[in-house]
Amino acid sequence: MSTTDPASLSRKQLQEIGEQLANDRKLEILTYAAAHKQLTVSELKRELDLPHSTAHEYCRELHEAGLLDRLQEKPATYAAVDFSIELSLDKIASAVKEESQTLEYVTQRYGAEILEEVVALWDEIESGELTYREAS
Repeated sequence: MSTTDPASLSRKQLQEIGEQLANDRKLEILTYAAAHKQLTVSELKRELDLPHSTAHEYCRELHEAGLLDRLQEKPATYAAVDFSIELSLDKIASAVKEESQTLEYVTQRYGAEILEEVVALWDEIESGELTYREAS
């Protein structure tokens, strides 16, 4: 059994896992994955009545969050990751504190202006106004 220790996860990783687990359709995919050794996107499309593009996107996002293993590219094949997450206020606070310390370091080292520029770029990327490639 693989254990994901929140003390070693960043605030962003904790949020990402939470967002993935908050989606009912993604929970269906994880439930299906747990019941089968492996699954393909086409199989999910058929078994869970998902559009192919949605099944593909959800599997990719679950994989990026560490909740599915990608076994092969074509056909896109995944397997469940056995995981356990133990949350406590102390562990969450630790992740938030670590992020705050990183932001303080960046601000001290490079100045608040650069941090503001990075945040502005990130907002544009998240809103879809800008791609990662365009931002770099």
